[in-house]
Amino acid sequence: MKKSRKWLAMGLAFSMIAGLTGCGGSSTASKSVSTGSKGDMEVKTFRVLMYTDWYKAGWQALEQHINENSKELGFKLEISKIQGGSQGDQVLQTKFATDDLPDIIQVYKPQWVESYANGLDKLVDLTGLECVSEYDEKALDGTFKYNGKLYAVPIDSVVLSGVFYNKKVFEKAGVKIPQTWDELLAVCEKVKAQGVTPVYYSGKDAWSVQPPTISGLLNDAKEKGTDTFGLMEQINTNKLKYADCTNFVGSIEKTKNLIDLGYVNETYLSDTVDNAHQALANGECAMYINGTWCADNINKKFPDKIDDIGAFAIPTTSGDNYINMFTPYSLALTTNCKDPELGKKVLNYIASKEAQQIYADAQPGVYLNKNVTSDIPKATEDLKKIMDNGKSMTDWEEINKYAYGNLSEPLLNYYTGMLKDAKEVAQALDQETERNAKAQGDSNWK
Repeated sequence: MKKSRKWLAMGLAFSMIAGLTGCGGSSTASKSVSTGSKGDMEVKTFRVLMYTDWYKAGWQALEQHINENSKELGFKLEISKIQGGSQGDQVLQTKFATDDLPDIIQVYKPQWVESYANGLDKLVDLTGLECVSEYDEKALDGTFKYNGKLYAVPIDSVVLSGVFYNKKVFEKAGVKIPQTWDELLAVCEKVKAQGVTPVYYSGKDAWSVQPPTISGLLNDAKEKGTDTFGLMEQINTNKLKYADCTNFVGSIEKTKNLIDLGYVNETYLSDTVDNAHQALANGECAMYINGTWCADNINKKFPDKIDDIGAFAIPTTSGDNYINMFTPYSLALTTNCKDPELGKKVLNYIASKEAQQIYADAQPGVYLNKNVTSDIPKATEDLKKIMDNGKSMTDWEEINKYAYGNLSEPLLNYYTGMLKDAKEVAQALDQETERNAKAQGDSNWK
């Protein structure tokens, strides 16, 4: 199941780097290798590096297609994988630092390469790729296109976060999709009266307590007349603190109020994401706040129940509701590639409609290429409509400059009473941001 990197614990295990396999260990791993071909066209092998958990059905299908048609395309792929999470992050940071890079690398975003690996200069400028015409320019700006240059192309699908709900439970309780927070509380009360848990938390998988809170910053951006890029620019330059974002702090407080009002499963600290998906599919709970992988997992494990599941934006006090959009991972060409012109053609093909459709057919989802179609669950369609109507913003966790730590830890401390105020949760992020900014010598923090 796909999860945002920022929703994972950030423990470090640098000592395991030497034991991990992939392209690393020798600089020869980053060189393009010519292979024999029976046809007139020379076939070059491009070495690709990614995290193990990113190599799913889409990549498998696309790799097979490319390699089976390598004579016509003029290239083939050799994919190596490293462990995901913070351990893999450390491996990539080391590879950038030692210039031990493959031809092509799949990373989070160019911002991550700049801030966490200090390696933006080792990515090739892809500006001018023909495939860009198949994308909404706004979807590329600020992420794949960064500081005026196109450093990467999207690979994989978009993840959207919202409230997933059981339609049958809503129907039985006689309630409709809530637009405001007060309406949500009213829904919870009616659902509880039916003997059903209104909202499910899955605290044993600590990362999963974060999605209900993070959308608050979208409303802070809206109130300030900007978007998450503008908001994070202020936070990244120490002109704004997380603790000063009143909607963010308010969303944290609201999620605890649900617990205090008895609208959350009593065993939330020991329940898992899988428990939540099962409860939602079976109508044992009414709502679960998470990303679209929730619908994917229910579709896989409870296919007969997936049409019972819908989704909507997390309601706010004002009713001006936005959803978080987690953009796909990035595929970038490194300066270690010995044939950058052909390398650009490789990435142009991978990001094209033809290749992206192959990827999407094997791994359905919401894709940024405007010409790609995909069979997605109805709940995902609900959130996609919200995105298409302009009510989504790029997730702020993807574009922060400095690591803010592990949000789930202070959240759980707040829920269990170790922290007394919601603002303390946000202050924990500010403290970690300041520590990391000062460690990098940022003059905005003195």
